[in-house]
Amino acid sequence: MSSPYPFTTLTDQDFYAVLEDTQGASIVFFTQPGCSSCRAWAMLLQDLQKAQPGVHVFRVDAQESSALAQEYAIFHLPALFVFENGQYHAPLQCEARLPVLQAEFSKLLATPAVEAP
Repeated sequence: MSSPYPFTTLTDQDFYAVLEDTQGASIVFFTQPGCSSCRAWAMLLQDLQKAQPGVHVFRVDAQESSALAQEYAIFHLPALFVFENGQYHAPLQCEARLPVLQAEFSKLLATPAVEAP
C-alpha cells in the first residue's frame, strides 16, 4: 500500500541503515492509515520542511513495522522522534503549530545525542 504522505517510508528492515546514512536533522514520524491527527501533523511537517529545507522527515507505518513501534514504545499516534546525523536525540512532543514545532525541534537538536530506546 502506498503512503498518502510525501515522506520516505522506513521499515523494520532499513530504519537504522537509512538514518545512519542521512546527514543533518531528521524527524521520524510514526503513523498509520486512518489517523486523522497524523494527517494534520503531516501537513505541519511539510510546512516545517518548507521553512527549513534541510530537515528530513521519514515516515514509519506503525502497523506494518510493529517491531519498531514496539521498540520505540509507541502507544499513541502520531509519534515523532528527532535524529541528527543518524544519532537519536529525543521524542518530539509539542503543540501542533509551526513556531512551537520549530522551537522544540531546535531545542532537542541542541541536546546531546543519547542511546535510542
